[in-house]
Amino acid sequence: MTINLFLEELQKLRESSKYAVAQGTYSNLNGFKKYLHIEREVEKKLKKIITKASQKTTAQLLLVCGNVGDGKSHILSHLHDELKSEISQFTIHNDATESHNPHESSNQTLYKLLQGFKDENLKTSHDKIILAINLGTLSKFIEEFGTEYTQLKEYIAFNKILDTDVVHNDDFIEASPFHHVNFTDYHLYSLTAEGAISEIITTLFERIVANNDANTLYKAYVSYKESLDEGLYCPILYNYEFLFNDNNRKIIAQLIIKAIIKSKEIVSLRTLLNFIYDLIVPIDLASLNDNDYFKRIENFSSAEYLSNLLPNYIFEHPELSSLFEKIERLDPCLTRNAETDEVLLSLINASNPVPLFADHIAANYIDTIQSRLANTLIVKSTLSRFFIRLNYFSNYYDQDSLKEVDYEEYLVWLYHYNNNNPAYIQKIYGLVEVAARNWNGDAKSNGKVIINVGKKQTKYRVFKDFDPIPDLKLNPKNSDDILHKFTQEFSLAYKISQEKESLKIHVDYSLFKTLKMVSKGYRPNKKDNNNFIYFVNAITTLTNQNNHKASLYIDEINIGKAVDYQFSKNPFGGYTFQVL
Repeated sequence: MTINLFLEELQKLRESSKYAVAQGTYSNLNGFKKYLHIEREVEKKLKKIITKASQKTTAQLLLVCGNVGDGKSHILSHLHDELKSEISQFTIHNDATESHNPHESSNQTLYKLLQGFKDENLKTSHDKIILAINLGTLSKFIEEFGTEYTQLKEYIAFNKILDTDVVHNDDFIEASPFHHVNFTDYHLYSLTAEGAISEIITTLFERIVANNDANTLYKAYVSYKESLDEGLYCPILYNYEFLFNDNNRKIIAQLIIKAIIKSKEIVSLRTLLNFIYDLIVPIDLASLNDNDYFKRIENFSSAEYLSNLLPNYIFEHPELSSLFEKIERLDPCLTRNAETDEVLLSLINASNPVPLFADHIAANYIDTIQSRLANTLIVKSTLSRFFIRLNYFSNYYDQDSLKEVDYEEYLVWLYHYNNNNPAYIQKIYGLVEVAARNWNGDAKSNGKVIINVGKKQTKYRVFKDFDPIPDLKLNPKNSDDILHKFTQEFSLAYKISQEKESLKIHVDYSLFKTLKMVSKGYRPNKKDNNNFIYFVNAITTLTNQNNHKASLYIDEINIGKAVDYQFSKNPFGGYTFQVL
């Protein structure tokens, strides 16, 4: 028996593998890369623009914008095969991977490349260029050479290409020499009225375990399993087979989406493939040769074996990558409920845990490991953690207690916000305003907010009228069932008196959850004020409007009335202090 061939195939998923990096400037996708390739919405858009631009006789510059590792090069390499005739008309420059003259900066390299798109040359140029460029590099180039590329600069500004707050219009404009696709608008997941889904992630997992002629991974797995001695428990085999289950693949996809939304984790396709490798192959077993590997797993205690199984492993190895670190924070063991606690109490007192596992967890999750679970040498805390995690995978879609209300609500609101639904836009503005009023304590008075006067007061509270005015530019309501292009957070704007620019407030998931808590009576602490300093500053700015003419209201806390005194300025420049 040998595991070498199976491990060699799995190694192709790693970031360090020669199969991992695509250049984008030519076709370099081998059979394995082509098999794993999944057409994304951004690729469909890119194909349309390249096809239309290739038919033009005038200069055409296509900016393929985004961030490091988001798949620009991979997709361009794929299109060399799919659009051979059209793409051959373009010079392709990948700013992230192409070598530069060591004596010139990347900006100088771009300056030479884009000569045909300078203002003085644009009308006579016939250059066709596809420029894969990161947003930071594009910003620096325009900052340095914008005076010679004013038309390009105006195009970038008009389309807000460098603005990450908006979803960009990347339709092909017939009369324009400039076109763009912004990868920051497209994500690894999509939004629906029921929450987030990811066809990309689930399809990728499915291809890795699919039984077909193109999947060399599966062929190596079959060969390895057939050679394996009966009764030998192999964690790598278990982990790969764990992904056969469609339910498991979807749940792991949801964990990845949660890491992206809750922790702002940046997950590229390259990162995702490496993550899948690490899920299947435990780090302590990855570099062993055949003899050492089988000796190691033969001597595994039941606890060691269980710790290397995917339901445990995915939550216990933050050192493997940033994505693993974020998923550790999503460990179901960190969330408890009365129903689970009751089962755990029985589990601690049980001489044989198998019947309890069988009562609550689907048979396919425990059939192959029952003999290991029955081992009385397993520490009860280890057994309890494994139960909670298996229960999570087995019952995720059936137990409401495993759902997170705030997270689910955030996704639904975000879907409707990106669909320009005015009812939900009003909801998020309303939430922000209620939380802003309550941030420093509940004023117990409509339309007023407690203001911070420096030193913490124990006898008096000072209030002020608070009526922020949204700066709304409502677009027509959409009714898209699935959103592939969207912003990942709410972007709100408020009018500020005597200011031309509106005040923007960005609400991500972390702030959203805190605002929900504050609206229900939670009082933010020092840590919250530090974590959300930008929101605190925004509240202060909104509150301090019209300070030169606004009245102050003072509450003597011990008396307990909502407002006891009013301090105001009269039209003649004098001040009035009165008891209410």
